[in-house]
Amino acid sequence: MDNWKLGEGEEELFSENNETGKGFSIGKIDKDDLSEIIFEEKNPDKPERKIPPKKESKIDDGERNAYGNKKNGLKKIFYLLLGMAALLSAYYLFKTLFPGNGTNIKLFELKTVVYKSRVLPENNLLITGYLVNKNKFPVSYVRLTCKLYSTKNIVLLSKHVYAGNFISLEKLKKMSNVAIDMALNNKDGENMSNVEILPNHPIKFMAVFFDINPNSKNYSVSISHFYRIKK
Repeated sequence: MDNWKLGEGEEELFSENNETGKGFSIGKIDKDDLSEIIFEEKNPDKPERKIPPKKESKIDDGERNAYGNKKNGLKKIFYLLLGMAALLSAYYLFKTLFPGNGTNIKLFELKTVVYKSRVLPENNLLITGYLVNKNKFPVSYVRLTCKLYSTKNIVLLSKHVYAGNFISLEKLKKMSNVAIDMALNNKDGENMSNVEILPNHPIKFMAVFFDINPNSKNYSVSISHFYRIKK
């Protein structure tokens, strides 16, 4: 293939004797060849067709803006109501699953015993008692928070236990601290006693504080968590 350059041979291509093309210049029209160009001349006798004016909208800008603002306002109110409904639903679900300390579960017959462990040379505090479900619905997995206070009512120790677990004092003296904590944190309770606690049905609970401080004076027990069974 021969090498070529742009514009090479233009003298032959645009020469006057070349029948395949004519010389031309940008912006000029050859008056000798107007066969393919059609000119539309104005006819003074023929009336010009007038383009009808564009119809204006009957709604002015003020009304349009007012309508848009009203539409946006309704949308905001809708989303606000939707958000409030979602919050109320979440609150109801939370109160159903986690009613908190305001639930009608009563504690009674609380007792304390200080005993010496045979495994470790320390004095442990044993707290025992009962709880009864005073609600009109069953509850499950009741968890208690136990705190030990100093003579100045400063919290020295705090721990959580599940209801329904109970170990005899003689057995406690032979158990390690880890084994005791594991036994008292059985969520289901002994013999599934912490599952579906019926109204007015009491169950036992206990907590053990290990190696108590000699300055320990008071304690407290409260319901910290449970599940409500809805039927």
